[in-house]
Amino acid sequence: MNNRFTESAQRALNAALSAACELGHNYIGSEHLLLGMLSEEDSMAGKALAEHGITEQKVREIVINIAG
Repeated sequence: MNNRFTESAQRALNAALSAACELGHNYIGSEHLLLGMLSEEDSMAGKALAEHGITEQKVREIVINIAG
């Protein structure tokens, strides 16, 4: 299969899907994609977010408070 995403991006997308399922959501939204990017701590996105104090745990708590 010819994938258009890097391995890191594929892992982030899979993590987004897992986050949506764990939260009981039947869609993948930007909040899940953000959680997926945060799960890839060594990626450029993960590093940039961490530099600004954005953590997976903080985002997960916010998503739970807002979306349930």
